[in-house]
Amino acid sequence: MKAIRFAASAAAWLLPASAMAHPGLHPNDFAYDIVHAFTQPDHLLTMAVALAWGAMVVAVGLWFKPWRASSWR
Repeated sequence: MKAIRFAASAAAWLLPASAMAHPGLHPNDFAYDIVHAFTQPDHLLTMAVALAWGAMVVAVGLWFKPWRASSWR
């Protein structure tokens, strides 16, 4: 059991080192960063998922919102 826990811990610590999605040198330019974020499929998918999640959180908040303060009594 300790070996499995150690292996899982080691994998969790070492995994981010292999997740460098865009290796190499990039210009230090704000415009490049904006264009990059809005043209790469992985960034677009992440933004879509975050937007959908935010919309669901707001929808649930509105669904359970009391219509008037007296409804809490």
